[in-house]
Amino acid sequence: MIRRQWRSFDFSLLVMVLLFAAFGVVTIGMATSFESSTFNHQQLFYVSGVCIMIAAALIDYRFIGKFYLPIYIMTIGLLIFCLTLPVGETRTQRWIDLGAFTVQPSEFTKLFIIIFLSKLIDKNKETFNNILVLALILCAIALPVALIMKQPALSAGLVVIFISVCIIFSGGLKARYIIAAVLIITPLVMVFAWDLQNEERVIINRLLGYQVDRIDAFLNPNADSDDVYQTNLSMQAIGAGQLTGKELDISLYVPHSSNDFIFAVVGEQFGFAGCSAVLLAMFAIIIKCVLIANRAVDLQGKLICMGVAGMFAFQTFANVGVATAIIPNTGMPFPFLSSGGSALWVNMAAVGLVLNVGMFRNKSIFEG
Repeated sequence: MIRRQWRSFDFSLLVMVLLFAAFGVVTIGMATSFESSTFNHQQLFYVSGVCIMIAAALIDYRFIGKFYLPIYIMTIGLLIFCLTLPVGETRTQRWIDLGAFTVQPSEFTKLFIIIFLSKLIDKNKETFNNILVLALILCAIALPVALIMKQPALSAGLVVIFISVCIIFSGGLKARYIIAAVLIITPLVMVFAWDLQNEERVIINRLLGYQVDRIDAFLNPNADSDDVYQTNLSMQAIGAGQLTGKELDISLYVPHSSNDFIFAVVGEQFGFAGCSAVLLAMFAIIIKCVLIANRAVDLQGKLICMGVAGMFAFQTFANVGVATAIIPNTGMPFPFLSSGGSALWVNMAAVGLVLNVGMFRNKSIFEG
């Protein structure tokens, strides 16, 4: 028999996330003069995000999983609705304006796909490695990814793909499918690499569109472009922090640094020590998710936790990689640190689900 055990609630994970997200609010304040609307909004997002996390921790994840199909349909509906919105000079089809604030459906897709895939694979665990079942799962993933890419929101699409890979792999995918995937992906990567070296770039230009400029900026760091300019400033800001950071004052080093380049603010204000502490804290949160997945009472709970861990790991790597010029600019937020209500709500809700999974365990025969 499985039941909720309140004494199994992982308070250490809760405290880590609360402190880490609070540190994110302070860092955003440093990047935006502590009086900007971005800083004020982030404080509201933090408080509401805590409420969302608690709610997600209290509602049985198995009950939430029963609505996996309506959740999937709602996800597709929101993404399609985004594509019907008008596009202006400074606006893409990524946000829905609710008046007081905007929401980004592609961010919520990350959480919804975790819930959907976890339940779908759990329901089909006996036939999961059947080629037709796998094909159905892949098609279900491909539709929201295609809609996200159409907005375009490449970074969110990549996160959804990585989440899906983590969940499918954790679901018990047989080695023959993994080998087949490697054999298919390897030549595709080689073709993309070859196309990247050509001036015409027939394939990449068709698939990536505006992202090609970011790839060019990465390959030509001396070029005159906004992406190169911001990345160079990010590197300078991190370097300026040295070991322990400069004095705690307002950071104006990197333009628009409260989101994609928040790691540069951490580097400038807290130095190498601060960057290391941030990465260690994020690593601890990810490991907590994996440990809770390891002791989950069912496959659905395990897959939820692994999906959340994969989401945090990929976003952290991509954000830090961009800030340190390891990878091209992708527009990836740092979990809990970057500004943005949709991203923070999704991250808080994801942790709530992990806490939820951790509270369930099999009842011992010695318990009343």
